[in-house]
Formats: sequence, structure tokens, C-alpha cells
Amino acid sequence: MASPCRTLTLAVLTALITTGAIAQQRTVEINRISDAGVGEKIGTVAISEDKKGLSLKVAVTGLPKGQRGFHVHEKGNCGPAMKDGKMTAGVAAGDHYDPEAKKSHKGPHGSGHKGDLPLLNGTDKGINQTVSAPRLKLADVRGRSLVIHEGGDNYSDQPENGGGKGRVACGVIPK
Repeated sequence: MASPCRTLTLAVLTALITTGAIAQQRTVEINRISDAGVGEKIGTVAISEDKKGLSLKVAVTGLPKGQRGFHVHEKGNCGPAMKDGKMTAGVAAGDHYDPEAKKSHKGPHGSGHKGDLPLLNGTDKGINQTVSAPRLKLADVRGRSLVIHEGGDNYSDQPENGGGKGRVACGVIPK
């Protein structure tokens, strides 16, 4: 039989987590990816949830400086797969997360799919940035992947995927 103190502590913790007073968290290992497969770890993304949605703290090194598209993809697989008749990095992650089948890129605050995240800005020292995803909850992204693209993202359907180009880094979000 549990002690009254332990029962009360569990009840308080459950209430705090449920109300968002204590953020739920996940850490994602980010790896370099190529058409040959998943490579070395180059950083992490710490994901936390509160009543305002998700916060993603990105700490990645080893990518060239510049803007990078950043997305939640539908599948929890960072491996290569066939695209247009050739093996392509990270294609096993599937498309951008789009639970409502909007099939449109409108950015993290827009009315398109929910996989769009804010742009990442790489410097000579890497990416050290926290971004917000107000339309997402941790339950939405568990078991999916985070993908960093070679180029920036204009949050449009033209060119394909907003111009983000190829996938260069990826990590699977723990369930």
C-alpha cells in the first residue's frame, strides 16, 4: 500500500504535467545523413511542451553556415530510400507531417501542414537556436523524425518543399 505522502506527490506531479506547469520533454539525437545511410551524430534537439506548444532547442555542428529548412516528417526513419530512380538521403522519413492532408506549405504559424518549423540559421560555430511550434504537441511528434534541409525554406509549394533542397541531417523523436 502506498503511503499518503507518496500518493499525494504522484497526484500533484500528474496535475502539474497535465496542466502544463511542468513541461514534458524529449531529446532527439541528430545525425548527418546521405544516400548511403545515417552517419555520425552532429548534435541534439531538446523538445519541450507547455501550454504554448512545442519549443525545440537545436544544438548542431558540422553543417555549412546559412539558412536551413527544418521540418517534422511523418515517419520515424532517417534512412535513404528511392526517389526519382536513385537512392536519396532521408527519404525514408516520408513527407512533411500533414495529419489534416492540407498538402500545402504555409510556415509554422500558417494554415498549411503542421510539419513546417521555423528556419534554422547556421553560423561558423553551427546551429544553436530555439524555435517554437505553437500548433504542435509532443503527442503529435512522438515516433516521427526531425529533418534539417540543405537550403532555406520559403514556406511555399514552389519550388518543391519551399526550396529546402536535399535532406542533410535527421533524428527520430523518441516515443
